[in-house]
Amino acid sequence: MVDEEGKSSTSILHDGSYFATGSWYSSIVVKGDTAVMMQPNGTALDMKLKFGEFGEADPDIVETTGQKFYNISLSFFFGKEFTELGVVSEDGLRITTKNDIGLSVLDWMSEEEAAALEAKGDPIEAPPGPYKIQPDILGKFLWITGGAGVGKSTSAQLLSKMHGYVYYEGDCFASCRNPYIPPDVQNPSLAQFLQKPLIGEGLEERREVCKRANEMFGEMMAGGDYDKGKAEEYYEKMCEDIKRERKRIGGDWSIAGVTFRQDTRNFIRSKLGPDLVFVVLNMEMEDVRERVRTRHLGEEGMVDMLMSVNRLCEAATEDEDNAVNVMITNEMSKEDVISKILEKVNL
Repeated sequence: MVDEEGKSSTSILHDGSYFATGSWYSSIVVKGDTAVMMQPNGTALDMKLKFGEFGEADPDIVETTGQKFYNISLSFFFGKEFTELGVVSEDGLRITTKNDIGLSVLDWMSEEEAAALEAKGDPIEAPPGPYKIQPDILGKFLWITGGAGVGKSTSAQLLSKMHGYVYYEGDCFASCRNPYIPPDVQNPSLAQFLQKPLIGEGLEERREVCKRANEMFGEMMAGGDYDKGKAEEYYEKMCEDIKRERKRIGGDWSIAGVTFRQDTRNFIRSKLGPDLVFVVLNMEMEDVRERVRTRHLGEEGMVDMLMSVNRLCEAATEDEDNAVNVMITNEMSKEDVISKILEKVNL
């Protein structure tokens, strides 16, 4: 039952769309005590809402909202059950949560406002980025890979900042966002969630491929196996985009993205050509776990899921063409890693 203002009689929220800022999902669509979480790639996850008192709020939320206690619980399933706690404003128009990424705000919008926001985005055929367009110059072509937490995005970003490489974030392809993360943002792995969604012809086709890949990643995070068929469908679509964008922009390129194992890298190389060099970052698993824990603010559920994916990632073999291993230790600075990468690829 809904009152004249659109609020459910059992909810402190309004029915309709709440658009997210600072979160990995783009919006939730509320109806009573249930919601659907929407991602830019079109993936939808059912969400359960509970209202009441759920303990003292995080200090950042208290400072931002002035409310001392959580009054909403948002639960969803992605490989395992996740719950975000938050506070709802007195008018029911804003939800503030603290998740493994940080502080997130969801604001209610009218149908007209929601439609206008969904129509905004960067063009899928030519996403803007901070790079010189020089299609006649095709330089070095690196794909920085490895498990979660080893520094793929950080290394690709530093190659951009220090040496002028075009940094293409593979995770942004999966979420249908602009892949060109600025070279000066503090945390490129999390900055992807602030990138604009893509719009234009071809988006729905990409979304369908990414939805299937998202299902695969969810199964892997829950401890399932690698699905070669779904993976190759996904990487083929990504390679089409990379090949077109590299031809459009030119210059030296550094791509950040997980590739799991040699047969996947061979498949990607067959699509992108022999100029591509894979840089496989490796690290002791306990050191990686600690890095992932720090990045995701101690959320052990997320740590366990990402480490389930990491167990499927393999180093380059001695007989693998155009692939080099870089072993990372805790004593190495980010700049040390870049020096080691350039030393390896310039042999």
